[in-house]
Amino acid sequence: MYAIIRAGGHQEKVTAGEQITVDRRKEDVGAEVTFTPLMIHRDDGTVVSDRKALEDGEATVVGTVLQHVKGSKVDIFNYRNKTGYRRHVGHRQPLTLLEIAEIRFGGEVVKAPEKVEEPEPAPEAAEPSADDKPAKKAASKKKAAPKKKAAPKKAAPKKPSAKAKR
Repeated sequence: MYAIIRAGGHQEKVTAGEQITVDRRKEDVGAEVTFTPLMIHRDDGTVVSDRKALEDGEATVVGTVLQHVKGSKVDIFNYRNKTGYRRHVGHRQPLTLLEIAEIRFGGEVVKAPEKVEEPEPAPEAAEPSADDKPAKKAASKKKAAPKKKAAPKKAAPKKPSAKAKR
């Protein structure tokens, strides 16, 4: 199941467990954020986009604030020809990183899959035994190809001067 939500003047297609960036929100890190979806596409193929059905069905998209970040830098350079006018400004948009925890529609709830942390592998022995070391191959020496000498350049034929033609 996925939903289309409006976040910060933009529309986003979201699924449970997905991380999205939206315009900066005032909520603190770890706070829960709810959105009213504009459309829900269910797993059975039905699409619900009727505003009244979404409000009556208590459709909500719940997310959590992961962090507040700055977007990539946008360079603005203004230039007017032949006047000496140059203006250079940069901008980084403040954004909020959200993780969609669940999508609810009526009695149906789709939650994000649980994150299972894998244990770290046990450290291997500090020195591998002599049997484990790969055998070194003898380096083969290749002879460099002989350099070819450039052929001497032929002089261009001289043109008769303009005075000689008179």
